[in-house]
Amino acid sequence: MVGVAHPDDDVFFLTPEIRDTIRAGCRVDTVYLTAGDDGKKDRLKALEYVDRREYGVRAAYAEMAEASNDWKRADVQADGVRVRSYLLADQDRDTDVRLTFLDLHDGLPEGQSPNSLLKLFEGDRSSIEAFQGDGGNYTEDRLLSTVSALVRLSKAQRILTMDHDNASFAFGLNGGVDHSDHGITARYVRKVGYTLGIPVSAYLGYTMSPLQPNLTAAQSAEKDEVARWYIANRRCRATGTCASVTPFKGPLQKDWSLWIHRQYQQSPRDPRAGELLGDIGRTTYFTGRSPEQCLHADADAGQADIRACDGSPEQKWDLGHDKTIRLRGDRDSCLTAAEGSARLAPCKPGDPDQQWTRVPWQSTSWKRTAWQISGSGNRCLYQDDRKLPARWDARDRQNPELKLSACGKQPMPELYWRWGG
Repeated sequence: MVGVAHPDDDVFFLTPEIRDTIRAGCRVDTVYLTAGDDGKKDRLKALEYVDRREYGVRAAYAEMAEASNDWKRADVQADGVRVRSYLLADQDRDTDVRLTFLDLHDGLPEGQSPNSLLKLFEGDRSSIEAFQGDGGNYTEDRLLSTVSALVRLSKAQRILTMDHDNASFAFGLNGGVDHSDHGITARYVRKVGYTLGIPVSAYLGYTMSPLQPNLTAAQSAEKDEVARWYIANRRCRATGTCASVTPFKGPLQKDWSLWIHRQYQQSPRDPRAGELLGDIGRTTYFTGRSPEQCLHADADAGQADIRACDGSPEQKWDLGHDKTIRLRGDRDSCLTAAEGSARLAPCKPGDPDQQWTRVPWQSTSWKRTAWQISGSGNRCLYQDDRKLPARWDARDRQNPELKLSACGKQPMPELYWRWGG
């Protein structure tokens, strides 16, 4: 299953991976969380713009499947919500492609829309209205339940989404920032993947623009063809001349021409010796591309927090047989549970606040080596990612906050860590 924000994120950022998957004969279900209305104030213009983008992505998928652009309406019921959905219907091609539209509002690059996913994620809104469709209002729990139901219906064995670690939101072709809908959609899709035990792969959005082209000439040519069918059908839908449409022949706009030659999967590195590397990463405008975040100690101040992994002695830990977590360079300093968080304190034999148990990742369908780190009172080390930077160029809130939270039985990315041994 592909889970993205806008109709065309998949075309520009997750292709050729989607194309290769379809042509390998695999089922592909793509779910778009937002309508892609671009925040247009005029309702009729917004509806027309949404229709054009949807018409374009249907043509793009038909091209990827080497099928005729023939679709049938096949809505699905997901957690009690009727969701618009279309199946590729070329009877001469053995394809199984579905496009599903959840129809939430476009949040705009900085999440400034009143009904943005960012406002829901950060708790500024308890629920958001749908742009159109039968969904009504969505709380965060209802949104996650609906997306989970769509994933189950797809019978997905893997999930593709955008970069869930990017935290600098605004539009810019320099690649330092991304769209808020990209990042927040990816966070919700990742959360669903953890809950269901389905591997999640993340791909860069705008932030891949300044990177070196990494597709072969053949891959770029194929991606270019897919994009041109998308553009042509967006345009012809506006003019009503789609009966004999051909691929767009003109020059591509600057950002599209960059993306045609690139596809970057966001692959956090493995933990190095002694590192406790969290599953919640962070890439902001000021911290570069590497999303890895590590448990960090300030022994002099008696503090522990989460910072970008830097290989320093302050990020080297030993997990002892006595259930302590000790700073490798200072064996007398132990990670200690404190009120709502954890700190560094002198080791005291048998102190329950210094006893930690690793609870391994349990999924049989998604194999990985990761743990919850559980302390006294069944409270786990928690990576709080809710406080995102106040502005795209802000120097604050660059790292998740270290907290203690109820461990719970449902897998959550905020609760998992990998240790480098």
